[in-house]
Amino acid sequence: TTEIYTLSLHDALPIYDTQLLPSKDVLLVVGDIAGHGIDAVTGMVAARNCLRGLAITGAGPGALLAYLNSALCHLIDGVVGTVVCGLYRPSERVLRWSRAGHLPPVLIRDGQATALPLPQGVLLGSAPDARYEEFTTPLAIGDTMLLFTDGLIERRDTPINEALEEFARRAAQPFQSRPQPSAARLADHVLAHAASDTGDDACLVAVRIR
Repeated sequence: TTEIYTLSLHDALPIYDTQLLPSKDVLLVVGDIAGHGIDAVTGMVAARNCLRGLAITGAGPGALLAYLNSALCHLIDGVVGTVVCGLYRPSERVLRWSRAGHLPPVLIRDGQATALPLPQGVLLGSAPDARYEEFTTPLAIGDTMLLFTDGLIERRDTPINEALEEFARRAAQPFQSRPQPSAARLADHVLAHAASDTGDDACLVAVRIR
C-alpha cells in the first residue's frame, strides 16, 4: 500500500496535487509560482488545473512539464515557477519524475535520507521550447519520499545546498527508533523542525511505501 500526506503552510500559493489517474499511476506534484498577490494565485490555479488535465493523456512527467511550460509561455502572461512532477506506479513501486528548476525530492531509506540526483529542467514559463529530462527511481517497501517547496527549508544566511542537507538529516531522525513513522507523523516532525526564516509559502507531500 501507499500512504500519502500533504501539508500546505502560509498562503495557498504553492502548487501541489496528488491524484490517482485512470492508468492507476499516482500523480505527485509540488511547485511554486513566483510572486505574491492575485496574479500569483491565478497563475497557481491555472498551472495546477492545466497539469491535472494534461496528466489524463498518459504522457510521462517530462512531456507533462514540456506541455505545461508551453501553455504558460503562450497562454498565461508573466507566470514563472518551479515544479517537480512525478508519476508513481504502485504495482511496480517505480517513480518516474522530472523537475522544472525545483529542489529534488528527498528519499528516506533504511534510516538514511538523501536528495535524489537532479534531472535537467529550466523554470516554467521561461523558455517556450524547453525540454525536461526524466528520471526513474525504483522504490521499496519501507521507503519514504518527500516532495516540498523551498519555503520549508530556505534560510537567509545559509546556501540552499546546505539547507537541503540539514533538512534531509532532520527528516531521517524519526526513523532511528521504533515504530517507524507514518507519513502524517513524519510530516508533523518535519514541520516542527522546519528551519526556514524567509516566511515564504511552503508545501510538503510525504509518500510512504508500505
